[in-house]
Amino acid sequence: MSIKKSKRGISSPAGERLVIKSKKTSTSTRAATSVQKKGSGVGYAAPAGTLSEETHAKLDELQDQLGDLQESLLLTDVRNDMGDIETTLSLLPAEIEELRTRGYVFRSFLENKVKVLTEQWEEMDDRVSREVSRRQRELERETDVAESALRQAMSGRASQVARAESAVETLERKVKAAQSAVEAMYEALQQNVDQTRSQVEQIRWLLDQIDEASFPIYPAEDPVAACQAQYMETKKDGPKGVLCLTDERLIFEQKEDIATKKVLFIATEKERVQQLIFSVPIVQVEEVKVSQKGFLGHKEMLELLFAPEADLSGATLRLHGADNEEWAGLIGRVKSGEIAKERTRPKEEAAVEAARAAPTKCPTCGATLTVEIVRGMREITCKYCGTVIRL
Repeated sequence: MSIKKSKRGISSPAGERLVIKSKKTSTSTRAATSVQKKGSGVGYAAPAGTLSEETHAKLDELQDQLGDLQESLLLTDVRNDMGDIETTLSLLPAEIEELRTRGYVFRSFLENKVKVLTEQWEEMDDRVSREVSRRQRELERETDVAESALRQAMSGRASQVARAESAVETLERKVKAAQSAVEAMYEALQQNVDQTRSQVEQIRWLLDQIDEASFPIYPAEDPVAACQAQYMETKKDGPKGVLCLTDERLIFEQKEDIATKKVLFIATEKERVQQLIFSVPIVQVEEVKVSQKGFLGHKEMLELLFAPEADLSGATLRLHGADNEEWAGLIGRVKSGEIAKERTRPKEEAAVEAARAAPTKCPTCGATLTVEIVRGMREITCKYCGTVIRL
């Protein structure tokens, strides 16, 4: 992208020269443009002894302001935004493919969403480019008015200084209005692209946590989502770690660094603690609700009630960097089976059949088995006699 720079020498009343730099540029939005500011952008030498200190300071301020505005005429932020959108959309397909290769099978809408966003960007890029060109032409005319007013203000007359100040302020308002108008054109597109990028980053983090987990993921079990959370053993404290949701279970794993040595309340030595706190089959999650606790209800909690056959009656979690309402809805969709609509491939039929054919009584002691069978489990243990039953 080329940037043309021209200088016009203007004689002040005392023969001094006022130099005002104007900048014009082409309007391609396909590459970000970097503008280097040199000085204030507007320079002048006032006649010695003819201007008061206050007037001199005001003219200095106006020349700096006009110089900044001349750079703003390039609408560089717009170009940078559009360039970022293009870069993100060009990278997302490969990133999503990587997540599929690592085994993530949900959010089947991602591929098509990126395709549609790319089509919208291609159309929007042309529209924004044309609008930027139109706005720049208008702003350049306003810049000429402001430059003329500032040259005349070199006389030091109060009325002309006031006129220059008004012209510069008018230019500033119009530059901001142009910036806002153009940004509004692609605001929704930018939000959707940012949201999609965030979704991909969340999935990548989920898979990283699964790779590092202290608990196994069963062969036919598929991870859905994960977030940082705290398991509230008391009203104020509890282990911190990762809440993981699969299409079969709700799992909380403690994963935090615990201080083992302190000096003056400052931890000098830490130890990583990573262990499974609970793993509950999704069918045993009977109720999920969001509650507000603490001063003015600012501490939102995710409260879980489990079925009587579960290993614990319930759990209270404080989520970090995640929305409680969204998680409550997500757990409900997994439990109802609605999440299956987002699958990129169906469950393995062999795993489904194995779960259906699982025994209901222990072959050794005859006790009724209450263990919830999760698809992909290879064995269960009778808690009464210890018999390991292969599935």
